[in-house]
Amino acid sequence: MTPDQALARLRSAPAGRLEPMLAQIDLERTVAAIAGNRITGLFRRAERRQLVELLCVERVAELSPRMRARVVHALRELAPSAVISRGIRSCLLSLTGGPFRDMKYLLNSTGDRHDLEHVVFERLTPADREAVLAHIAAEAADSPVPDLRILCDIDDTVRAMLHETRFPRGSVYPGVVELLIELDEGHASQPSRPGDLTFVTARPEGPRGLIEQYTRNGLSGLGLPPHTVLGGSFLNLFTKQSIQARKLQNFVRERALFPECRFMFIGDSGQADPQVGAEMLRLGGVHGVAVLIHEVVPVEGEARAELEAGGIRFFRDYDEAARVAHDLGLLDAPSRDRVLLAVAADGAPMT
Repeated sequence: MTPDQALARLRSAPAGRLEPMLAQIDLERTVAAIAGNRITGLFRRAERRQLVELLCVERVAELSPRMRARVVHALRELAPSAVISRGIRSCLLSLTGGPFRDMKYLLNSTGDRHDLEHVVFERLTPADREAVLAHIAAEAADSPVPDLRILCDIDDTVRAMLHETRFPRGSVYPGVVELLIELDEGHASQPSRPGDLTFVTARPEGPRGLIEQYTRNGLSGLGLPPHTVLGGSFLNLFTKQSIQARKLQNFVRERALFPECRFMFIGDSGQADPQVGAEMLRLGGVHGVAVLIHEVVPVEGEARAELEAGGIRFFRDYDEAARVAHDLGLLDAPSRDRVLLAVAADGAPMT
């Protein structure tokens, strides 16, 4: 079937039959074929516009939140353009309430670099981005939820990497996966819903997202809840200040995308995470629940006292982190105990 025939077939779908038809095809390949690549797309502008109009405007009301998320994901694989931006905006603004939140979480758990943050901040024109963020804010004001967004660093927080001396480089800390699972499932209106856990790192995305995908692949086999990754750039790797700035930018974007939720941050003391966490609590106001810092580098004296006075909680191992989370009301006793058992089963010394 040629791209023109595929477009004609989609346009001819009877009312109520478009979604079943889309479900039976490779949507990303079909969209790419009809819209064209960076070269052939120069000659398929009319077809691209017709496709976007069909899926995002004329027939969007027939599509479920899941299918609308698939359409957005397929569109954002294409080269950025005003037409694509308007189509994505139309899809995102076509829903309200619970269905809109469902679509947000689906877009935030695609398993690749094209998550919700990427589409809103990298694929939309400034005007379309402003409209989408305004819609998100309005929906959050109308429907606040108790869900807990968990923001987590990776290096020296999930894996021993840079400053850790007690564990082999690259090893996963005993109990960290279990803690993230319990936090994710214990404070979500829909436990294990995709997209509640976000890893915030200064690691660069790299060309075509290759380094970020490498980071995702390194997390994929750990048994973690569904999650997304917000990365940095090569320019953010040189100083603690630049690392801090990128992580805070990621946080500000996260809050703009999920303003209805509470949040917590888990990081380490090896780079700028204590300062990042303190600023997160300041910016997040009443939505900031906790900042837990894995102490791989000692923080002492006035610096520690000032951070603790600002709400930062330090821990050495993840059994201690589980106890802190329980004290803060983020874990119930059975959840805490499952983390303690996981640490003990791994043979790590209890703290």
